[in-house]
Amino acid sequence: RRAGQAVAQCARQMTRSGAEILVLAGKGHNGDDARFAAEHLPARKLRVLNVTDPSAAVEEVKAFAGALIVDGLFGIGLSRPLAGDWLQLVAALNESRVPILAVDVPSGLNADTGEPLGDAVRATVTLTFGAMKSGLLRPQAVSFTGRLEVAADIGLVACPFRTELNWTLPEDFARFPPPRQVEGHKGTFGHLAIIAGSQGYHGAAVLAARGALRAMPGLVSVFTTERAYPLVAAQLAQAMVHPWAEGVPLPKSCSAILIGPGLAGLDVPKPLVEVTIQLWHDSPLPVIADASALGWLPPGLTHKGALRVVTPHPGEAAAMLGIAKAGVLSDRVAAVRELSRTRGDCWV
Repeated sequence: RRAGQAVAQCARQMTRSGAEILVLAGKGHNGDDARFAAEHLPARKLRVLNVTDPSAAVEEVKAFAGALIVDGLFGIGLSRPLAGDWLQLVAALNESRVPILAVDVPSGLNADTGEPLGDAVRATVTLTFGAMKSGLLRPQAVSFTGRLEVAADIGLVACPFRTELNWTLPEDFARFPPPRQVEGHKGTFGHLAIIAGSQGYHGAAVLAARGALRAMPGLVSVFTTERAYPLVAAQLAQAMVHPWAEGVPLPKSCSAILIGPGLAGLDVPKPLVEVTIQLWHDSPLPVIADASALGWLPPGLTHKGALRVVTPHPGEAAAMLGIAKAGVLSDRVAAVRELSRTRGDCWV
């Protein structure tokens, strides 16, 4: 029932009041989750189909033109490939063009390997229960899982295993941003320095600043190249924008530093690269290295214990590790672990 409530909450987020939802419930516990979800969707027009005959369900799916289909056919207990009418039902779902919410795992997908068992539902959103299944993170699962979400608290016992991997949950952002003290002012809530933007790549600096402002620090200062300065400054009203100058230190009030977005232009001076390396190694402040700055950090470069974060996409991760991009795509988790090990125990 708790799993069903979590599915219902996700379905409400994916639809509007009065929307038509088709619930496909198999005979196992995955189907129970879907059936219980239907009990918590009173403001939606529901059709709950207990699927025992997949051939009949095929016609129902083909005729459905509503807002959402809930896939509760098969869960993690599926142990053999789908065949016959079940494959036709999966094909009909994938051809329906109706958004699909998969319960725990997309039906037909092996939760351990991420491989389809004959075929699998291509979900828009997969809401998995308790903890992330390892197979859902495999590259081959990407086209089936859609957006991955975790309903962590459904009454299961605490997981006895620990890992250095972390999954972002909605409750991580509860009560965020924190309330402001009445006597507070802009100098009370932190000062972020962003070193970003260059000729032809000024938009990255603008986007980084706007993203930072959404987190509601007290101050945001953007330092960009002289050629990019007019374009960046013209698009930012809340952030303070300055042309970066050699030998001019960051403000003493800074409490965190971001370096790298949009620093791919030919006007990026070599001293800026040297400053990046120095800040990563010496600064007592948290430092995030992104985009171009990732390529400036020598392998094995250590730091003095303050928080360090790198945010590479697969191509940048491959360059940092000195391997082909395919090597990262084949096992992203292994790539993350190796980056953390070789980059001075930073967060990746």
